[in-house]
Amino acid sequence: MDISLKYASGSEDKILIRKIQDMIKRSEKTYTVLYTHFLTPAEQQLLQKVDEFKGKISFDGGYEEAERRMSRICTDEYQADEGLPCKLLSVNPTAALSEISHRDVLGSLMGLGIKREMIGDIIADSGKALFFCDLSVADYVEMNLEKIGRYKVKVSAANLDEVPQLRTELKTININSPRLDSVCAECFGISRTKAAEAIRHGIVTIDWQICDNVSRELKGGEKISVRGKGKVKYNGITGSSKKGRMFAEIEKYI
Repeated sequence: MDISLKYASGSEDKILIRKIQDMIKRSEKTYTVLYTHFLTPAEQQLLQKVDEFKGKISFDGGYEEAERRMSRICTDEYQADEGLPCKLLSVNPTAALSEISHRDVLGSLMGLGIKREMIGDIIADSGKALFFCDLSVADYVEMNLEKIGRYKVKVSAANLDEVPQLRTELKTININSPRLDSVCAECFGISRTKAAEAIRHGIVTIDWQICDNVSRELKGGEKISVRGKGKVKYNGITGSSKKGRMFAEIEKYI
C-alpha cells in the first residue's frame, strides 16, 4: 500500500515517505537499525505526521538543539545499534582573527561535491565553525577541505562539549493581536505592512515551514524565522492592557 498518497501532495514528499516505508520493511526483514541522511525540519515534521511510522522512527542530529537530524529506523527495541553514523568536525582558520560564516562553510563543502543532505547543522562561532557530517563522507571532508572562503583552514574531529549553547534574550512585546503579521512586525522591528509583504513573498517560516498566511493566529510555542532578520520563539500571550492591547513573551535568538 502506498501510504504517501495520504500524507503528501508534492512529489518530493511522496518520494521521502516511500523511502522511509521501504527502509522500515528492510529493517524488519534484516533485523537491523537503519539511518537516513540528514533531514530538514520540514521533512521531519512530515514524517512525524505519518501514523504508520509511529514507534518505528526517531530523530537525532548529534546534539539536543539540532535542526537537521537523521531518522533512526528501528522496528525492534532490542536490535543492536552501532550509533548515529555522523561525525562532528571542527574547522579552524590558520590565520589569526579570521572569520568564517555558515554560508562560507556550506559553500566550500558544496564545492567538494558534498550534497547538502550529508551535512547536519553548521555552527559558526568565535572565529571557527563546527558541523556534523555523515560518516560516509567524513574522512573525505577531513582530507580535502583545505580552504573556506579566502582562508586556509585546519579540519579535525571535535567533541560535543565544544558545541556552543544557543543564546536567547527573553523579551515582552506589545501587539494588538496574535496574527502572524502583527507578531512579526514587533519581533523583527519592521512595519506591519513590511511584515505582511515578507509573509506573502514566502520568506517567513513557522517551525521551519513557509507560511504565506498573513492572518494566521499564533498559539504559542512556534519558532518564527524571517529571512535576513533572524529567528524568535513566540511563547504566547501573557496579559493585556486597559486599552485592549496584548502583551506577549518571545525568546529572540542572538
